[in-house]
Amino acid sequence: MRYTRALVAVSFVLILVSCKKEHGPLPGEPPVGAPKHILLKDIIIPHLPSPFYHFEYNSDSLVNKVDFSSGFTIYDVIYSGDRIAEMRNNIFVNHDTLRYSYDQAGRVTLIKFINDENVVFRRVLFTYSGNQIQQIEWDHMTASGDFLIDRKVSFAFFPDGNLKTMTDHRLFPAGTPEHSYITTFEQYDNKINVDDFSLVHDGIHDHLFLLQGFRLQKNNPGKETFSVDGVTFYTESYTYTSNGDNTPSTKIGDFVYASGPDAGKRFETSTFYTYY
Repeated sequence: MRYTRALVAVSFVLILVSCKKEHGPLPGEPPVGAPKHILLKDIIIPHLPSPFYHFEYNSDSLVNKVDFSSGFTIYDVIYSGDRIAEMRNNIFVNHDTLRYSYDQAGRVTLIKFINDENVVFRRVLFTYSGNQIQQIEWDHMTASGDFLIDRKVSFAFFPDGNLKTMTDHRLFPAGTPEHSYITTFEQYDNKINVDDFSLVHDGIHDHLFLLQGFRLQKNNPGKETFSVDGVTFYTESYTYTSNGDNTPSTKIGDFVYASGPDAGKRFETSTFYTYY
């Protein structure tokens, strides 16, 4: 349900008030040493544009093309060595460039969104605790040329490095209510996660960017709980089918509304993964 969480949250607020497929780097994760590679191809979610995510790779098994929502955005991924330097949207109506910057430790610290006029109109800033991501902030350029934060996501992790909570705070124009969305993850398995990049992707309003040099989930959560402003909206329990290399092939969710007029209602969700 992470792919439609933004729509779910809005509704809740209204209610309230091949052989190469082996273990190694995932999309956007740089290689270390001589790794074996997982080459994720498609993520398919019934009733959404298909494939929802699609990846292509270069001869070094690094992602060089990403397609979101069956062509809604299509990015060419450009590298400097083994680090992502830019992601360039190449659809007919949009040619924005996402330009990555790194600190001396090699951690991505900033992504600039640059339009056709070479104007930086949006920025994404990364804050770490040691080498672990602590917070990501999105800001946009105002009419005065200043940058104003409109989204802030903070993370808390289990000792094994898997994400425990993700707090997504949306800041709206003055006079508009602000809301915090908290997603809690539990009951991780010991298999390989391949889609944690999607956790911070607001596909409705914002560009996709690939994680670089850090992970949010190494394994797959068995339960997800979503709340808005402290009130639980839904829980979803997951069952996975895995391939022989411990990558997921299917994810089946048991989604249950926890509050609102649909409290107690449930339905099944599904996600399918394919590989090269």
